[in-house]
Amino acid sequence: MEASSDRSQPVSQQPLYDLIILGASGFTGKYVIREALKFLNVPSSPLKSLALAGRNPTKLAQTLKWASHPDHPPPIPILTAETADPASLHHLCSQSKLILNCVGPFRIHGEPVVAACAETGCDYLDICGEPEFMERMEVKYHEKAMETGSLVVSACGFDSVPAELGWMFNSKQWVGPAAPNQIEAYLSLESEKRIVGNFGTYESAVLGVANAEQLVELRRSRPKRARPAIPDIFPHKIPGPFPPKGPIIDHQKEIGLWAVKLPSADSVVVRRTLATLTENPRGLPGLDESLEQIKKREAFWSTVKPAHFGVKLGSKTLLGIFRFIAVGMFIGLLGSNAIGRWLLLKFPSFFSLGWFRKKGPSEDEVRSASFKMWFVGRGFSDTNVSRDKKKPDMEITTRVMGPEIGYLTTPIILVQCALILLSHRSNLPQGGVFPPGIVFGPTDLQERLQQNGISFDLISKKAIRA
Repeated sequence: MEASSDRSQPVSQQPLYDLIILGASGFTGKYVIREALKFLNVPSSPLKSLALAGRNPTKLAQTLKWASHPDHPPPIPILTAETADPASLHHLCSQSKLILNCVGPFRIHGEPVVAACAETGCDYLDICGEPEFMERMEVKYHEKAMETGSLVVSACGFDSVPAELGWMFNSKQWVGPAAPNQIEAYLSLESEKRIVGNFGTYESAVLGVANAEQLVELRRSRPKRARPAIPDIFPHKIPGPFPPKGPIIDHQKEIGLWAVKLPSADSVVVRRTLATLTENPRGLPGLDESLEQIKKREAFWSTVKPAHFGVKLGSKTLLGIFRFIAVGMFIGLLGSNAIGRWLLLKFPSFFSLGWFRKKGPSEDEVRSASFKMWFVGRGFSDTNVSRDKKKPDMEITTRVMGPEIGYLTTPIILVQCALILLSHRSNLPQGGVFPPGIVFGPTDLQERLQQNGISFDLISKKAIRA
């Protein structure tokens, strides 16, 4: 069932557009347009109408021309809207089934868009990787979004869909009575040229340090959620003891990487999905699911086993790890005060040791880059006897691999999430603020990503010395 038949609106009140891309002229936004155009008015695609929105119509028109090259730009409406103008955002939401928000940093520009969607019942997806913003939106707008039927899902890009689908894919390789205790993700960024990151990601990291105390206060103010390790709540408890912290610098010989813990959004988002799944062991009911779809959803979640999850940033050399640590120290030390933040944002190339710059990467640098995300799961071959064991005796390694993370992988994921939402709205939750895993896990998102250049592979299963 299409989204248009789910909202029970008269024909005259149907939205003009299937989706509107907001902030489309930004670094990532222009690549989102290019990806969306591949599916516009294609016979098998639900995307029949599209609009672009932002502060500067001239710049948006130029971006559309760039995204359409070498073809002539299609006649796509360009709308004016500003995150500082709530009325313009409400008008935008009234015209569309779905908003794709590419305006960051989200802790500065994101809330007015979420508020407008939650108040009008418009669905919302973004590419945010900022934990404080995502958790704050859940606290402030979840109830309103449920009431109006607005489905709000953040982190629908490289942050954090590869991590979410990646741990699920690894988890499903553990066939009973085997079960994982811990799944660690090792991210390796690769390129034939030098790696240049998205300045928005760097800016979000800097502001994240500045707002760290706000995130702590937010979490303290919220009631504690159930944890998947509690066996009478979750059908599969995490077997074995809590895993040890391990060394600061980790050497994974099997995958050829040195690694250090990465304080990214991925771990936070996965934990939110696990918490939601703990409270809803069969997943979230769809708006208007068929009996067949209910069985499919419940069958999917019955195969997913919870595990302690973490993310590490990997490098093929130890020198690369020391570079990561140096950049992290710059951001950590300087990001907590105004002068330090000014320096970090004024001279990103210097303080990131060349990894980030304001003008972003060139087309050649984008094309030459790729990522590999290895998931190393350690657990027990027989959970019936795992209580007697203190150390895991089994290891399963899987891998998610794809093109450059910020400008290629992120638009692919965001657009595929949007197409699923437009095609199968009746199978998704009626409304609310959720992480992507709990919403898109039971759908065909993984298959869609595989068809668009992002692979999921089982690398090895082996016994390890307990």
